[in-house]
Amino acid sequence: MSSSLPDAPRGAVSYDFAGRVAMITGALGDLGSAAASAFAAAGAMVVAVAHAEGPRSEALRTRLGSAAARLDLVIADSLSEERMARAVEAAVGRHGRLDILVNTVGGYTAGEPVAALEEATWQRMLDLNLRSAFLASKHAVAPMLRQRWGRILNISARAAWSGRRDAAAYAVAKAGILTLTAAQAEEVRDFGVTVNALLPGILDTETNRAAMPRADFARWPTPDAVARVLLFLASDDAWLITGGTIPVYGLS
Repeated sequence: MSSSLPDAPRGAVSYDFAGRVAMITGALGDLGSAAASAFAAAGAMVVAVAHAEGPRSEALRTRLGSAAARLDLVIADSLSEERMARAVEAAVGRHGRLDILVNTVGGYTAGEPVAALEEATWQRMLDLNLRSAFLASKHAVAPMLRQRWGRILNISARAAWSGRRDAAAYAVAKAGILTLTAAQAEEVRDFGVTVNALLPGILDTETNRAAMPRADFARWPTPDAVARVLLFLASDDAWLITGGTIPVYGLS
């Protein structure tokens, strides 16, 4: 089992997102569920976008406890522009606004050099890691511009800076997130909307522990710890940070 941080480390700032509406894509993944839990616990109405319901959706509701009343689970394909547009429209229709978007949809496939990389793998990495963020950001920004307040938070990766042997498709997609972030930040900076990207290292998840059983897990950031950085960037305190690429590597 992956380790879990307490709700707030000693001395941590408390955030109040009451009245805010946060959309989390990939909300049933490890980081997505941590983000959904963090924003709901801080008082936000959470629109959790997932590909399908299942055990993970029930696990998220259980984790939220009484805050599950602020969870609005939306089933939508994050790679379909039509369905993402509808998800945003439905969220605004139901809750009256959309303040925060956290794009956590992603995937990792590696093991082949560029010379042997299948085109299907290349496209799949671009779709999951870049296209999904583009589609959600494209449609979620409209209500934010009308409100003249909003936060878009993208998830890149450490590999975006350094590349990674035999993982070109993943690295290129995550590097694309940085350019998407910088470009959209410039487009919306005069409307009270900020756009930033986090670059996690290896997250402390059950999948990563199983893949690297000899690693020092204590040096990896947990999804809960990364979620607290997302809370800060979505807060009013972070109004002056936009177009940022923030490393969250832990000690690895």
